[in-house]
Amino acid sequence: MGRVKSKDRKKSRSLGSIFSFYVIGMMLGFIAWAVVAYVIFTILIMTGAVYPSNYAEMQIANFYKTLSSAETITSDMIPDSCKYMLFTEDGTVIDGNIDEEYVATAWNAVSSSAVGGEYYYKAITRSGEYLVFQYKLVPQFKSTFLRKYFPNVQNLIYIAIIVGGVEVMHISSLLFGRKLKKRMIPVLEATKKIGERDLEFEIEKSGVQEIDDCLKSIDDMRYALKESLQKQWTSEQEKNRQMSALAHDIKTPLTVVRGNAELLLESELDDEQKCYADYITGSAQQIENYVQTLIDVTKSQEGLHETTNKVRVQSLLEDIKKQSLGLTRVYDQKLQFSENCKTDTIDIAYDQLVRAVMNIIRNAAEHSPEGSDISVDVTEKFDELRFTVTDSGKGFSQEALKHATEQFFMDDNSRSGGMHYGIGLFFAMNVAKMHGGDIKLSNSKERGGVVELSIKI
Repeated sequence: MGRVKSKDRKKSRSLGSIFSFYVIGMMLGFIAWAVVAYVIFTILIMTGAVYPSNYAEMQIANFYKTLSSAETITSDMIPDSCKYMLFTEDGTVIDGNIDEEYVATAWNAVSSSAVGGEYYYKAITRSGEYLVFQYKLVPQFKSTFLRKYFPNVQNLIYIAIIVGGVEVMHISSLLFGRKLKKRMIPVLEATKKIGERDLEFEIEKSGVQEIDDCLKSIDDMRYALKESLQKQWTSEQEKNRQMSALAHDIKTPLTVVRGNAELLLESELDDEQKCYADYITGSAQQIENYVQTLIDVTKSQEGLHETTNKVRVQSLLEDIKKQSLGLTRVYDQKLQFSENCKTDTIDIAYDQLVRAVMNIIRNAAEHSPEGSDISVDVTEKFDELRFTVTDSGKGFSQEALKHATEQFFMDDNSRSGGMHYGIGLFFAMNVAKMHGGDIKLSNSKERGGVVELSIKI
């Protein structure tokens, strides 16, 4: 065992270590993205596009003296990062833009520093009145439009970090998935080849310890299956050879029995003796048919050899027509043979193709009554040469249409009469597939069954 090989000399790594590598990479990617977000935030503050958190307090401090001594307060004197409210000494609102729900909190800031939720307040005592500012201690956009319609910068940074972190996890997962899929290729290729019954291959190492262990098990299974199939094939071949040899050996004494029986019939015999001699001749003929069937079975199990030669189409058709005429005469039938082919030569396994077509014609003759017609039409369509054989029998049953090309299938319910062992159409189908074609079975509306054998030109 142990036939798994590696493309390189790198040591296999465990799946856990590979996963840990991607987890560490994901964490580093998340940290890197957070650093990038922080750097961008710092640059925005340094360029003035974003105000720092204490920007509002700094503005209030800068305008403190001006605002505390000014005769009147107008909205254009208020720092742009703050809202304000102007009260009398008894708390009556004079002017301002603080929301109504925060007015009471703003008034409380006159006597002490106050915080109202997310807002901070700062009061300036003036002559007979108080000026109270409302502001936030968070970074803010310089642009009034951005401050109004966008979340504050700090929340945007948090959102960007979260979204970036999710994307880093997504990318890491994709990379890990692709890596694992690539490592799984040897497993997929091995199972595919075994499924196709191709056991002559070497399994390559994936580089992942757990997958390599699985590959080793698959390789052991492949090797064991290969040995088992080889032993089975050798055993079947030996059985076929023995059966074929036995069948040929039987033909020798059978020929002697049949020959002597025919000689007896030529001699002077009474009626009873002639009857016995006829029995011997008929039985010998039947046994000879059985022996030939046994030989055909062993040949069909050995498979077909794809040895092709270039032959003239006309010579092929003349040979088939000649044999078909002889066959239909034996069955006292009429042959209707037509051909319409333009191709001059084709590459085929000549003997096997002729035998396949004749099997179909013989099958048609066996299931047609005496005096009926057997049609053989040879046509060329697109890149195919088609042999269509139509008999005058009862046609194929529904079961025969599905299974007639299977080995040993016999449908005595609808097509009986004659020696039929389910070999002829099976052999013809194998020959057709060897030539890149197929066999189709159907029933004619006017007559009997139709068999169409096609081969690629």
